Amino acid sequence: MTNSGDRIPHADKVDPQDPARAHILITLKRMELAGVEIDDRAVEIAVHLGRWHQAQRARRDNVPEMRPGHDALNRKRWVYYVRSGHLIKIGTTADLANRLSAIRPNEILALEPGGQALEAERHRSFASLRVSGEYFHPGSALQEHIIHLRESLGPPNWHGSVVPDGQDWFAGPS
Repeated sequence: MTNSGDRIPHADKVDPQDPARAHILITLKRMELAGVEIDDRAVEIAVHLGRWHQAQRARRDNVPEMRPGHDALNRKRWVYYVRSGHLIKIGTTADLANRLSAIRPNEILALEPGGQALEAERHRSFASLRVSGEYFHPGSALQEHIIHLRESLGPPNWHGSVVPDGQDWFAGPS
């Protein structure tokens, strides 16, 4: 295979409509710099790697999906409900991926569009269950709220950044 002389090396080898095209082309260039001959098999491998990289980035960058009718992609902040051991942490973040990577919960129970004002409201609502800071006992009122969120917004579509302990409180398809 030879390059057509396009400004972008190997652009002729990758479908212009492929959403992972940029990642594939970068992978091809890296392979070429590493001394790999760019033949059909190398392109096939680059396509797999590029699409994998695109999917990883999308998983990291995108907010979780919610049921139709909820404008999840335009939300900037989230109130999250996560299980850490036998406690529930209620917090807020604008960068869900980084925050969940930092706290490494056992389970993500629910996500609710909203910022610090909503988080403070939730902390007041469940103040009788507070253990310390943002950690709460899983009392019935808090459990009912989480169930309501999961029913109205859908279960969190988030599987990264968790430390499973086999005690999923909401087992089953999410």
